[in-house]
Formats: sequence, C-alpha cells, structure tokens
Amino acid sequence: MAAAIVLLVVVVVGGSIALSLFLRSWVREESRREAHLRDPRTHTVAFAIPAGVDPVTPETALALAGFNSGHDRLGMVECIRIECDESQRDRVRRVLEDVFRTQYDGSVLPTGHVVFEDER
Repeated sequence: MAAAIVLLVVVVVGGSIALSLFLRSWVREESRREAHLRDPRTHTVAFAIPAGVDPVTPETALALAGFNSGHDRLGMVECIRIECDESQRDRVRRVLEDVFRTQYDGSVLPTGHVVFEDER
C-alpha cells in the first residue's frame, strides 16, 4: 500500500513538473513571436478584426497559409498583425477574404474587399 502511495506521489509530482516545463517553453516561444511581430524592422500589415469575429479563425487560416500572425491592439482598434512582404499582401488579402466568405457565409458581416490599416 505504501509503495502505491509513493508511486502516485511520484507520478503527480513528475507530471506537474513536466506540465510546468512545457507551459514555460510555450509561453517563452509566444513571447518571442509577439516581440518579433512588434519589432519595427519586421514588415507587417494590420487587419482590423470586424465586430463579432473570433480572431482565432483568420489567424488559423493565415497559419495554414504559412503566415506568422498575432492578435494585437493598434491604437483603439483590435487587429491581427501579419508578417508579410509587400509582394505577399495580395495573398494575405485573398486568404482573409476567403475566410470571411467560407466561415461567416450568410451572416451580416462585411465579406467584401479586405482593407489593411495602413490603407485607410
């Protein structure tokens, strides 16, 4: 009986340590990614998130298309900051337009031309 209790304690403590180390590395990686996106030397575009849209949906589509992005606030606007070159703007625009056409079809959300914050 004592061996079972010792084994249980070892498993719980070991599992807690492993989970803590995993979360620590994940948070550090996310912090590095956010710092990279906010670095002035990194070319990014910002897309204002329409009201009622979960930012995870367009961020996931951008990640699947190979773009690094993150949720951010620019001034008073909630935005998705996307790392891309000038030559990739149209591709990012198409990915976002496709997301709103396929994910929010039939809703009252504007599904027209995507406009980035620096184009307003």
